[in-house]
Amino acid sequence: MLFMSETYTNRINADILLNEPIGGIRFGTDALLLADFASNMRKGLCIDLGTGSGVIPLLLLATGCKANFCGLELQPDYAKIAQENARINNFSERFNVICGSAENFKEIFTCGSADYVITNPPYMRLDCGDNNESVALNIARREVSGGIDMFCKAASWCLKSGGGFFAVYRPDRLVNLLYAMRENRIEPKRLRAVTSSVGKKPSLILVEGRKDGKEGLVYENDLVIYSDNSHSEQTDEMKEIYNRF
Repeated sequence: MLFMSETYTNRINADILLNEPIGGIRFGTDALLLADFASNMRKGLCIDLGTGSGVIPLLLLATGCKANFCGLELQPDYAKIAQENARINNFSERFNVICGSAENFKEIFTCGSADYVITNPPYMRLDCGDNNESVALNIARREVSGGIDMFCKAASWCLKSGGGFFAVYRPDRLVNLLYAMRENRIEPKRLRAVTSSVGKKPSLILVEGRKDGKEGLVYENDLVIYSDNSHSEQTDEMKEIYNRF
């Protein structure tokens, strides 16, 4: 079990202080790239399914996003940390956190109440590899509370018709994500693969969908993190993303 006393504070850019639990999942490239990918959202309500420490809403708010955010987090200690992060960064009025499971979306959220849903869901199946020693890490990384179909069902329930959906996922499970989106009336509209360097296989997939959207997917150029195979120099685009956030 994690407690608020077992946290440390990390300055992740010039504006954001982020409390994170010791031994828990850390802020990483996937969250940063998803925030950048979703930065075209405008005013309205955005629900972050599995908000963790609240880093994605905080990144977007700190860079001028006009939306208001509601984070849903299964683990009580993470939910407390996320709400505290909203407070210390002066975003309490625009970012609130609910402790609960996305599986209970009908009891938690009003149908059609959100303009956007964003999620960095657990990527790994329960039967994939050895479980992590930390219960908190297992819940964050593995489908302990439900898989991508459940997250897409929750997103579809929350979204207005025409609302936007943003997710980051593993390339080897991309079919699962796209199938779950379509089965839940979220049409894939934009997709971008993330690679470590030119010529390497994708390590992450970023997807945008539209509830009740028409068929038509734009496959964007790969986002390349490093300009060399030794990973010593970031690409200009990656530097721009870090500078923006």
